[in-house]
Amino acid sequence: MDLESLTRALGVSGFEEEVRRLILGAVKDGEVDEFGNVLTKTGKSKVAFVAHMDEVGLLVTSIEEDGKLRFRKVGGVDDRILPGSSVVLYGDWFKVEGVIGVAPPHFQQQQQQVSWQDLYIDIGAANRQEAESMGIGPMTPAAFSRRYVEMGKFVSATALDDRAGCWVLLEAYRRADATYVWTVQEEVGLMGARALSRRLDVNYAVVVDTMACCHPNWTGGVKPGNGPVLRLFDNYGAYNNKLAKKVLEIAKRQGIPIQIGSGGGGTDAGAFFAAGIPAVAIGILTKYSHSPVEMAHKDDLKHAVELVVALAEELA
Repeated sequence: MDLESLTRALGVSGFEEEVRRLILGAVKDGEVDEFGNVLTKTGKSKVAFVAHMDEVGLLVTSIEEDGKLRFRKVGGVDDRILPGSSVVLYGDWFKVEGVIGVAPPHFQQQQQQVSWQDLYIDIGAANRQEAESMGIGPMTPAAFSRRYVEMGKFVSATALDDRAGCWVLLEAYRRADATYVWTVQEEVGLMGARALSRRLDVNYAVVVDTMACCHPNWTGGVKPGNGPVLRLFDNYGAYNNKLAKKVLEIAKRQGIPIQIGSGGGGTDAGAFFAAGIPAVAIGILTKYSHSPVEMAHKDDLKHAVELVVALAEELA
């Protein structure tokens, strides 16, 4: 499974079915629990590697009489990126293109600061009935329109957070025995990991997620291209120091570049830690996080795979 295919799949939190199908098609004996998480285990390893399938996006809340769609945000979406964005609304049998309207500068007396509550999605419908005939209704998810390009040593794509981690796990799955887990609804409170963590029989959990880059007060001196980052602290607190030391020792012994930093936000590692499972988070640095143009360095992706394989072999 290539990274482009994973990023082109639509998977707003709570509506991850398209991503889940791709992952199930790439692994043997994959199981789906009652919450939508995907699990597969190879060999007798007692370490779990975790990545989340969902992405930030929008959710339709109502349809106006003129066919415009009102919405709410799903996850941490910055209001500033919304005006003028294009989106894809989707369901079991449809995909509908839409744009988030904004008043052109010709009609503005002065620059206006717009909140998401002031915006709407335009799908070209003349009225409510026409919008409904397309399959649209309250609770229809809207993902940002897809983008995947290679820019020098970087990949820029929609939903790299966390399809990059999903891809890393799929690559490692082909090379090393372990428990591999792809979770749902991380962006709205680690919901899938919280549901799963208390019944997962493993000794360690290593979460592979992206990590917003690069503010010195939050992330330190880490830089794209210098290897994945061992996240020692984020908004959920500090992770397991004993396990973190093991990760650093294994990376050094295997000659895999690794950086140390802290991050904003949080990862599924918080859910496993709270459930009593020693956990750490490995971050793949991304620029422009939670936007449709996230960027990750190709070397960091490659080294993240190498690190997961090494950890699977030595922590087993």
